[in-house]
Amino acid sequence: MPEIRRVDRRTLLAIAAGGSASLALGGIAFARQDASPAASPEASPAAPAGGGLPPLPQGATPVAQGLWNPGDLALGPDGTIYIAETGVAGGGTGPEAQATPLPNGTPVAAAPPLVPPQISAVAPDGTQMVLTTEIGGVGIGVRENEVYVSTGGGSVGSGFAPLPQENTVSAFDLTSQTSRVIASLGPYEVEHNPDGLDVNPNLYGLAITKDGVLYVADAGGNTIYTVDPATGEFSLFAVVPNLTELTGATPTAEEQAMQPGPRQPVPTSVVVNDDGTVTVALLGESWDGPSLLTFTADGSSYTAHDVRIPMIVSATRGPDGFLYVCQLTADLANPQTPPGGVFRLDADLATAEQVAEGFFPHGIAFSSVGNLFVTLNSIISGPDAPLGMVVRFDGIATPA
Repeated sequence: MPEIRRVDRRTLLAIAAGGSASLALGGIAFARQDASPAASPEASPAAPAGGGLPPLPQGATPVAQGLWNPGDLALGPDGTIYIAETGVAGGGTGPEAQATPLPNGTPVAAAPPLVPPQISAVAPDGTQMVLTTEIGGVGIGVRENEVYVSTGGGSVGSGFAPLPQENTVSAFDLTSQTSRVIASLGPYEVEHNPDGLDVNPNLYGLAITKDGVLYVADAGGNTIYTVDPATGEFSLFAVVPNLTELTGATPTAEEQAMQPGPRQPVPTSVVVNDDGTVTVALLGESWDGPSLLTFTADGSSYTAHDVRIPMIVSATRGPDGFLYVCQLTADLANPQTPPGGVFRLDADLATAEQVAEGFFPHGIAFSSVGNLFVTLNSIISGPDAPLGMVVRFDGIATPA
């Protein structure tokens, strides 16, 4: 039977990003699967949920299955769905898989992954394939002929030596089918620690502007970066304020026992708005506080919105103009009940309406006609793995 992993905030995103100490990238490029859904992503195939999972919610149509911890997803202009997969981290039971810090705290190399991160795709005709296992991760976006991914990993925060491509931003060229690392952001967090809290780089979601600039959230470092994919140059866009600063509330003794220090915001997703402002979604550690912040175009100031939706891991704007967010789970302490869902925000980002529920989602994206695509089962493991899926809900964000 599938198992939902019970974890605290510090390890949750590391698990969703492939493991806290073992996130690495493989070296087998362009491996392809022959699995093909019965119809195109926009059609309505009749497919089982698979893996012994409970039935899918009403209205959900399977589009892709057999994914290894899928993170975010993005749609290309031709309707191809690109999926970031984090793979499965190493550190199993054998001595060759152990990665334990030395007694004096000196970091040691982490074990390689059991399944490397990768990028998968679902073509318009429904063909599912693995594009590359050279790069993969959580955040993903596509522009022109390149797919961009942000690769996280919490090795540094866990006391391990980071692996070569951990906490980097990379690109996969769809024409040449080659991969390249654009920028390495982890060392900046280690050297500068912009938020002044724990040193814990762990890249998460990304967004692409119309001009091709990448915005990347560092969930562990509580920062947002901009990256020029052409040159690899990057800069610190903003430090996300902690929840203690945002709310003015003093943590209780019980909360301090759970986690000393300020309540961390944990930015997981970035949405660049048409006016140049940037909306950042927060995981929020399940503490009471705002779930969305909108920064000015230069990152110098922000507005905290009233909506409270804990455990947001992805956000995007639909073709109807509204912001949508994805909640991994409504209750981190007991994630089996209730599960997470997808919410539509009003224009002021003050109230939310749930538009899909009854699963453990992660990434969300829309087609041009307003159909919602969701990745599922990033925190579920079991003997029937891989259990990751993409499902479609029709007509959620139909343009006016």
